[in-house]
Amino acid sequence: MLRTALLPSLGAGVVTAVVAWIVAGGRAGLSAAFGAALALIFFAAGLLVMRKVIDVNAVALMAAAMAVFFGQLILVLLVMLAATTVLDLQALPTMIGVVVVVLVWQIFQVLGFVRSRRPVYDPPSAGGEVT
Repeated sequence: MLRTALLPSLGAGVVTAVVAWIVAGGRAGLSAAFGAALALIFFAAGLLVMRKVIDVNAVALMAAAMAVFFGQLILVLLVMLAATTVLDLQALPTMIGVVVVVLVWQIFQVLGFVRSRRPVYDPPSAGGEVT
């Protein structure tokens, strides 16, 4: 799933940075590139964390995925706010870079998850009885 989400997100981040550079200048392009890189790093790290818990039952996997996702969003927001202040980045292009990469990442991560054909429920017991 990492490759499935990383390559399209990287491309979207580069396109976003180039468009920001053309439309609003070099500082906006660098800001968008920073936002895109920030989102790529956080979401790739989150997927690597999810690889560690992938063998737990389906309910725990979904709960862990939601916790990691919301943790990523909160951390990206905090780092982005701090970076725009400290590094003198433009806030709007930085946010656009983050949002574009996050949206593309989520779309392709879902596609990768669907293609992996992992069950989203626990299989029935060997006895065949449902309790």
